[in-house]
Amino acid sequence: MIYRFGDYTLDVSVFELRRCGEPVSIEPQVFSTLEFLIRNRDRVVSRDDLIAAVWDGRSVSDTTLSSRIFAARRALGDTGKTKSLIVTVPRRGFRFVGDITSADSEADPVAPPDGLQTDTGAANLAAPEPAAAIGPRSSGSAANTYSGTVMPTLAVLPFRNLSPVLDEYFCDGLTEDIISNLTHFSELRVIASSSSFQFKKDTIILAELARELKAQYIVQGSVRSDGARLRVSVQLIEAATGVSIWADRYDREMAEIFSVQDAVTHMIAASLGAKLQDAALTRALGKSPSELDAYDCLLHARRYTSTLNDSMHAEARDLLEKAIQLDPNYADAYALLSNVYLAEHRFDANPRPDPVGRALKMAETATRLDPQNAYAHCWLAIVHFFRNDNVMFEAEVKRALDLNPNDPEILADIGHYLAFMGEYERGIELSLRARQLNPLHPGWYHFCFARHNYNRGAYEDMLADVRRISMPNFYWTHLLDAAALGQLGRDEAALSLKRMQDLKPGISVRAELRKWNASPHDFEHILEGLHKAGLQE
Repeated sequence: MIYRFGDYTLDVSVFELRRCGEPVSIEPQVFSTLEFLIRNRDRVVSRDDLIAAVWDGRSVSDTTLSSRIFAARRALGDTGKTKSLIVTVPRRGFRFVGDITSADSEADPVAPPDGLQTDTGAANLAAPEPAAAIGPRSSGSAANTYSGTVMPTLAVLPFRNLSPVLDEYFCDGLTEDIISNLTHFSELRVIASSSSFQFKKDTIILAELARELKAQYIVQGSVRSDGARLRVSVQLIEAATGVSIWADRYDREMAEIFSVQDAVTHMIAASLGAKLQDAALTRALGKSPSELDAYDCLLHARRYTSTLNDSMHAEARDLLEKAIQLDPNYADAYALLSNVYLAEHRFDANPRPDPVGRALKMAETATRLDPQNAYAHCWLAIVHFFRNDNVMFEAEVKRALDLNPNDPEILADIGHYLAFMGEYERGIELSLRARQLNPLHPGWYHFCFARHNYNRGAYEDMLADVRRISMPNFYWTHLLDAAALGQLGRDEAALSLKRMQDLKPGISVRAELRKWNASPHDFEHILEGLHKAGLQE
């Protein structure tokens, strides 16, 4: 079979791509990708379709697929400034839209459907918008029109290739994957690659670039190979001042170059997401209450989740209720309000009637407003955990992790609750990933490890975990501390037990363990340690 389009000929029988009769260098997997897209040009080809056809269904990372699509575009001379022959269809896949005439069949050329948008970003499955019209990150839900919300806008410039041994598509693929990963952080507005790649060859003046793209922050980076290692440098720059507010460098072995690309992409995306949110919070804290918009309210409210302080809980609840009044379509505010309402049940913080029911309603509203919001699905999962519905918990956990596997807070939250329900290995795996992505993580990340170490009888290790948790005013830390000290026969177990009871007067440990979905073995094991510490029931 021979396909002709424009100046190109794709000859399947001899596995050759030619332009104006001259062979074009193309890798076998890239050729297969292009041939499959052309052969199926009457429909949108999904990621799974391509993997089944080109890789025989083997496990393939998004980075690998992205690099093959990018290489296919490059082989066809798609510079990003001309109409693409391979278009990205948001959240569905890819389609070849060139006019084809087959040597074996002079069929009518296949034209792109009306309204189909073209996009040069293989990994970025969000439809590109003109820079002047870019709004909050969304996946096509009502959250796309947040009315009272001002969020940071970020442009990621193409990473520079500083090594002749690296193909240019590797650096471009890395940039596109970082952009794609950042779009999962719903509080960031990320300029599409089709806009930021326009500046690839230009001498960049940051202030002018920021004005044109309407971006407050710019990410610049470079890639260099050094023997058997790959070095990726990246910095986050405040566009108005040109000041670098964060920079890092990632050194990895080059043996598995696409695995390296995946790992570095995830690290950069998570680090940037956290850093930008920190910067936004600093600005929000400088505003008076009357100046707060919905996003500012959410940032203020977030401080509660790191302290679990009851007075801060009441403030967070008021702020988030204000946020959804200011912006009824703000999915993230509904999701965080679900968290805050659920704290009335989890920790008895400023309780009002039916906290679990109210939390469920907020989480379901968040997922309805933005079905692609990973944080909303995470909190819907946690509400189901406290409803003792483990089937729904697992379903929403899968959805949240599929949507954003790079958010350390989501990973840590899910790992935390898996450990509490006795799924230690799964919980540990997610919590370790969370710690890697967020090296300056809050102490509660260590609860998963504390529960695991207590379960396996490593009581000294569990005591070290409790010290790392560093939450002296939270009764659960003293509950675990007393249980481990009791198992070890230490005299100070009684002091930890008293501290728990002082912080939570009238606590029923049995009711607490049932509330937190403890498995039968954990239930008895923890009670055993507390009885040894002197607990009287």
